[in-house]
Amino acid sequence: MDDAKRFRLRFGRYRTPRFRYGAKVEDARRGRVKIVGITDAPIPWPIGMKRGGKSPVLYGALIRAVQRESNQAVAHWWGVSGQTVTASKKALGVPVTTEGTSKLRSAHFHEPWAREAQKKAWAKARDARRREKIAAAKRGKPRPAHVIEAMRQANLGKQHSAETRRKMSEAHKQRGAWPPAAGRPWTAEEDELVRKLRIAEAAKQTGRTVSAVKGRRNKLRVPDGRTKAAREQRV
Repeated sequence: MDDAKRFRLRFGRYRTPRFRYGAKVEDARRGRVKIVGITDAPIPWPIGMKRGGKSPVLYGALIRAVQRESNQAVAHWWGVSGQTVTASKKALGVPVTTEGTSKLRSAHFHEPWAREAQKKAWAKARDARRREKIAAAKRGKPRPAHVIEAMRQANLGKQHSAETRRKMSEAHKQRGAWPPAAGRPWTAEEDELVRKLRIAEAAKQTGRTVSAVKGRRNKLRVPDGRTKAAREQRV
C-alpha cells in the first residue's frame, strides 16, 4: 500500500482555521491555551502553549478528524505523533478503532501479503493433527458461563439450513446430549418400575410426577388397564 492510500483522509476536507496570534482558545485536551504559532504540517494548524508546553490546538476540524479518521492519517496530515493522536482520542472519549481505522485495516487486508498470510492461516487451521491437539486440550473442560452466554446471544434468532440442522442433530446424538427442556432422562431402572408398578407407586419411587409416569407408560406402550386386551393380559 502506498502512502497516498495509507494516509488518506476519508471523511471530508479539513482546512486551517482562521486564528489570531496571542488569542486564547479552548483545547479539548489541555483546556485554555494561548496560540503562539502554526505548524508546517501538510495541514498547517495553530499551536497552543500552556505552561511551557506546545502542541497543535485540539479544536474545530481536528476534533472531527480524531473522532473519525485513522491514527496514521491524523498523525501525517497534522504533523503529530501517534501517541498524541491516542491521547486526543482518550480526552474526547473516542474508541481506539474509528471508522477510518476500520477502513484502513480492510484496505490492508486486500494487499497481496495479507492474502498470502490468510491462505497460510486457513491451511494451518484445517490441519487434522493441529485440530486434534486443540480438541484434546479442551475435551472434558466445560466452557465458562460468560462464553456460553456470548455464544447464545450470537446465535439467538439465527436460522440454520436443513443440512446444518441434520449435522447438529447427529453430533448431539453421538455425544449422547440431552436437551435441558426435556428434563432428567429416564433410566433403564426407572423404565422397569414404570412397567411393573402402578402409576402412583412408580411416581413415588422414581421421584417423578404422575403425568410424567403416564407419559412414559404411553411411550413404552405399557397398557393402562382400560382396554379389553389389557384386562385379559392381567388375567
